[in-house]
Amino acid sequence: MFGENIKKIRESKNIGVNELSRLSGVNASYISALERDEKKNPSVMILNKLANALGIAVDDIMKSESNIDEESSNIHEESITYETDEFKTAEAAMKFILKQPAIMGFGGFDANKLSDEEIVQFANELLSQLQLLGLKYKK
Repeated sequence: MFGENIKKIRESKNIGVNELSRLSGVNASYISALERDEKKNPSVMILNKLANALGIAVDDIMKSESNIDEESSNIHEESITYETDEFKTAEAAMKFILKQPAIMGFGGFDANKLSDEEIVQFANELLSQLQLLGLKYKK
């Protein structure tokens, strides 16, 4: 998913892999492996570097433009998440984590070192902490 979107965005801007590598500081072979779907869970730091070099938001890398049904399914999954207060899939969890700017402010995390279950667990713990903070400061 990430790689396909990176490639589409990169090509739409007429930027080659080597140029994106130079602009982002991310190894060209790693970018190519992402685009070929050989690498599946890039770190938040890598996604930020690529997004900045392409002049887009990280969310744009996460979007699936080619499949509207998938987008509506994701919206439905997010609404279920907020009803149940729990993430079920690593993809939904990762999208939630990437929307939290404070995560990168404190060093982020390395998604390459986390299993799908750990990503879901991390997102659920983050959601729980945010809910607690919301209750504390809701006046």
